[in-house]
Amino acid sequence: MRADASNHLDKVTSQLSAHIWGHRFKEGQRGAEYVLEFLNVLYGTDYSFIKDSYVRKRSIGLRKFIFEGVKEGAGSRGGILILTDEEKIKLQQAVRENDLPVLKQFLRNLEIVLYDLNGKEADRSWYARSLYPLHESLLYFELRKVGDNLAIERNFFARGGELYFLMLAHGTEKHPERREFIESRFRQLLTKNKIIENVVTKITSAFDEDKEEYKEAKLRSDKLDDCPILPVNAPVENEHLFENFAIELEQLLQVDLDVYEVFHLLMTLICFQLNRYMYERAHLPNSENKIYYFFDCMESKNKNITYLSARNFEQHELIIKEKLDQAFENKYKDTVGSDENIEQLLPSWREKPEQFLELMGLQKLKSRKKTIVQKLMQCHTPADVKGKLKDVVREVASESLTKEMLSIIRTLARDGGFATFRRGSAANYRYTISDTFLQMLVFTKVKPQGKMEFFEFLDVLYRDYGIVIGEKQAKDSGLYDMSRLNVRYFQENEKALRDKLLQNGLLIEFSDATAMIENPYAASLVEA
Repeated sequence: MRADASNHLDKVTSQLSAHIWGHRFKEGQRGAEYVLEFLNVLYGTDYSFIKDSYVRKRSIGLRKFIFEGVKEGAGSRGGILILTDEEKIKLQQAVRENDLPVLKQFLRNLEIVLYDLNGKEADRSWYARSLYPLHESLLYFELRKVGDNLAIERNFFARGGELYFLMLAHGTEKHPERREFIESRFRQLLTKNKIIENVVTKITSAFDEDKEEYKEAKLRSDKLDDCPILPVNAPVENEHLFENFAIELEQLLQVDLDVYEVFHLLMTLICFQLNRYMYERAHLPNSENKIYYFFDCMESKNKNITYLSARNFEQHELIIKEKLDQAFENKYKDTVGSDENIEQLLPSWREKPEQFLELMGLQKLKSRKKTIVQKLMQCHTPADVKGKLKDVVREVASESLTKEMLSIIRTLARDGGFATFRRGSAANYRYTISDTFLQMLVFTKVKPQGKMEFFEFLDVLYRDYGIVIGEKQAKDSGLYDMSRLNVRYFQENEKALRDKLLQNGLLIEFSDATAMIENPYAASLVEA
């Protein structure tokens, strides 16, 4: 990344993650929010991957109508949202009074409710709540309170959805027909429900939001203004991956489903794709091992399979940690410079430690700042700066970033339906297959109303995703030899997946030896 781009970003930890994965992914962003942000961006570009900016809707009045009675502010702070008498009168004029409670309840039921690991509903103010986008009119951007005003907030949604948009733009650049289909299909899905559009239009007119001037946000800029940034080498290094993303999305959109069903499948697909992107970007160039996903399809009924899947998850997290350590080493070396540079600057760093902290981007630290300053005062040579001081800075900087990145990875896996968290277990996370994730795999690999032999399907998943389920894939990947497990366990895991496919209406059994994966849905028709 160019120096001016790095300076444009947050310091050290943000620079490290941005250099590897882009600016920016952020802890706390949920699977549904990646999808919503992507759809907001696509709608804001008028469904065009070539646009350099997009408009952002606020829809404050619509939200007020839907979420009246919801608290304002996090925790117990703030009051309850209440419409003014003037707003109520305007609503009654725009929509028949008797229809208002019914419409409010209907739209309120479209809320995307987010839950934490304990099953507790996320604590969100009325202006931070989102709706299932059954129509493009229900798409709007995140807001936050600034004094008495509501401002568009990019940081809450982070930029995961914006970055995904850029990945697809790169992935469809050489395939104009695929790009046109994806653009047209999303337009079709998000504009089909005219009834909702008419209702929302009436409600927003009562708040004069039909006259709202939308603010534009940049997606690309030569001046590196406030916009999402993919790593400068990603379009080349990850070209094949981005093209696969577009192929998978195209195949999913070819299935004739309504927008609500597509939303959940899209969340699973995007989470899985971003997870693969994270690992591909983190995979060290000199590593000979391909990244494999070993899935426990037996729902913890076989502790050996469960442990092996959890161990696989831990190994993937180790890839992230090692990449961050490597990135820190390079960043620290470039920042402190040569021995001559250190000898020249060390006296001033010791005299004014804030200079060193600012150089490292750690001036905002609170509790750990003192530890770094104390170690800096013990440095007398370049070797000290490159040795014991570096170790302390690494511990402080990498610790918080590793924690954040692992949280992002785990959220993608959990919300994507391909990992399960089990509290109180030595192996908290393991790879599992939810019904929605399984449907997504079938719909992206088997054409509408098409069929594929079961064992061929397993081979395709292994070839394209590195997914390991049964005996053959376990042996081909080396996982069988490494695990030293009885081959029967992998055969039982394979049988469990087969049963799950059957339960989901995605498999037809002809005999114990022969079974066909089936995509039962028709193909979607996109108007020219």
